[in-house]
Amino acid sequence: MDIKIHHTKYTAFVDGSSRGNPGSAGIGVAIFTAGRSEPVAEISRNIGTTTNNVAEYEALITALRWLVDQRAENAVIKIDSELVYKQLNAEYRIKTKHILPLVDRAHNLLNLLPGATIVLIPREENKYADRLAQKASKIKKPPKTTKIKFTQEKIS
Repeated sequence: MDIKIHHTKYTAFVDGSSRGNPGSAGIGVAIFTAGRSEPVAEISRNIGTTTNNVAEYEALITALRWLVDQRAENAVIKIDSELVYKQLNAEYRIKTKHILPLVDRAHNLLNLLPGATIVLIPREENKYADRLAQKASKIKKPPKTTKIKFTQEKIS
């Protein structure tokens, strides 16, 4: 079986958003190729109720998965979360245990993309992904269970 590796240079912009902390959260991912002004992929998804930090990691992981699926050889992932960037680079310690599995998932995916780098950018340069994340965080997710009310009627 021949596996094709894409030599295209990808640039992924990622962002997470939470309305409240925790609150309704969304992720935004916009992936571009060199020389194109329109993204080759846009991902805007509500991820339920969670914190902004979790949403930031989920956006990053979603972009990394997409890049792995494309067999991308060369990618730059741009994020505006200093916390996520510095936690991934071990400059900040991780104080909350529920973040550790997200960091592990991101590192595992990054190991599958040896030509990928993560770059910290100013928030103003991340408007596209921010708009996608904001849009997704506004979506009201339906409850996981449906409540059904039964009434008993007397049959005479």
